[in-house]
Amino acid sequence: MVKKKLQLPKSLLMNRNLSDSSQVKKVNLMKDEDILHSDVLSYFTEEFASLEKRLKTGELDDYRERVLVSRKIGEAVNLLSPYVRSDPRARQLVRTAEALKKQLLSVRDMMVKQLLQQREKQSLLQVILRRKKEVAPDSQLS
Repeated sequence: MVKKKLQLPKSLLMNRNLSDSSQVKKVNLMKDEDILHSDVLSYFTEEFASLEKRLKTGELDDYRERVLVSRKIGEAVNLLSPYVRSDPRARQLVRTAEALKKQLLSVRDMMVKQLLQQREKQSLLQVILRRKKEVAPDSQLS
């Protein structure tokens, strides 16, 4: 029969009476983590807002660029996903990012914009042709 040496967890071996300075350090560390967490959420909130603004103003016309931006948003969502359960702000941010990603990859918006551009070009062409027709009879009168 071999006797095994009983090993206690380190937490039980350590002195449970923490000094005041170590408690203060832990509180300060938690505050620093909270501040960092808040800063990260603020950063992503601002970035997603600026992307949405660029999308609405038409600065993201190239579909390739939209795909690249949506991939970056996906990476950001992956970084934020561990915080979704514990932080409602992170949860809302991930929802916003997913909606933005969906808008970026929407082919319908691109098609509607192209149709509007084609119609605009056709109407401009019609105006030019009408002006040419109006100018042509006047030149024949002279």
